[in-house]
Amino acid sequence: MMATTRIKRAGQFVRHLDRYLLRQAFGFDIWHVNRLSDRPYARAVISYLNALPADHRGSVVEIGCGLGDIIRRLRFRHRLGLDADRAVLRAGRLLASTRLRTGLTFGEFVFPRDRLTGRFDAIIMVNWPHLFDADTVRSWITDCLREHLTPDGILIIDTVADPAYRFNHAIAAIVPAGRSFTTLGDFARQRQLWAVGGRDATLTYNAETHEPL
Repeated sequence: MMATTRIKRAGQFVRHLDRYLLRQAFGFDIWHVNRLSDRPYARAVISYLNALPADHRGSVVEIGCGLGDIIRRLRFRHRLGLDADRAVLRAGRLLASTRLRTGLTFGEFVFPRDRLTGRFDAIIMVNWPHLFDADTVRSWITDCLREHLTPDGILIIDTVADPAYRFNHAIAAIVPAGRSFTTLGDFARQRQLWAVGGRDATLTYNAETHEPL
């Protein structure tokens, strides 16, 4: 059993070798060593957004973009990847430069201190909202929906139900009252992916009572 575990770990190290080398060069958090293939929820975000009609794929912003594994693969005319970690942004720019990546820019952004500017057809907030309390996340989502999302735009967010995370949010607790949302799938560690404000959203909840309207 121990030999099998060592072989498995060795195989994982080899498969992630380029990421480990990037981490050694730039000094970002080890979590970013994970590849896109390790994160089914991230692949689901890409598939969902790239399937939108072309006229709904003008601009997209990903808050907490990491190395840019999601934002680099989105077929939008204008793409903005934001992150609080300067090291991971430098590495993300390097990865983006290895191919022709027109319309893609990166920038430093600290949540919830910094504010977005402009409007987007899609806003992505995944794999980090569980670090903040529900009131903070809901306030931010309210502002995004009102000020930074196009009328037919979509905000993508995830929730988790795992005590290992700091906060476990119910989606109805972080979406403002009167806004519709729909689930895009269930993933490991009781993670659910959600589309808020999209045309195909089917469920509307009262954000105070958490009851369906």
